[in-house]
Amino acid sequence: MSELEEKLVRSIELAKTGFENAQARIGAIDTKVGVAVGLIIVLLPAPLAMVGWLIGLEKSASSNIFIACSRCWFLSFVVGFFLLCGMFCAFAALLRGISCLTPRGPKGYGKCLPFQEDWRPNFLFPLHKPDRAKQFCEHIRKLQEGVDLQFVANEYDHQLQQLGCILHAKFVAMNNCFWWLSICLASYGIAVLTATIIGLLAIFHAATP
Repeated sequence: MSELEEKLVRSIELAKTGFENAQARIGAIDTKVGVAVGLIIVLLPAPLAMVGWLIGLEKSASSNIFIACSRCWFLSFVVGFFLLCGMFCAFAALLRGISCLTPRGPKGYGKCLPFQEDWRPNFLFPLHKPDRAKQFCEHIRKLQEGVDLQFVANEYDHQLQQLGCILHAKFVAMNNCFWWLSICLASYGIAVLTATIIGLLAIFHAATP
């Protein structure tokens, strides 16, 4: 084996490792975001569920709560504001999570005209494009003729570029999803803390003669 072939073999081994790592990382990202989306679906309607619970209370209990809120109108406004803010952030996080989980094809597949020419067949991502059927079949038939190390290196080179773009898009969407989720949790936390203060003040007023 020549020196060039030895270098190509090492390059292919490195590319194979990177290819497997990228696929594993994509799978891990999808798992994390899937769990986050499930949590977001529970958090999003939480304020509405709380309002429904308040409406369903007995008349005397609900009256006491509304009296306490009217006495602490500013704190009540803070609670309402942060509950709405939390719902908005939860919705934004849900959209980014769905964007992260959306399947992505190679560059140029199913895109608009400026990017259609960027697609080319690849053994590592054997996605068939109907309007390029002849090009796809000709590429696949190269296996019957046998391929050299340079061909394999080129295949990995092309596919790693595709995976890099997909991984970047998923990383950005995942980071945005968890950022909005953290703001949502912080908003709900502030709302709960403020509501607790209102409750303590109501108890204090009730105990004061």
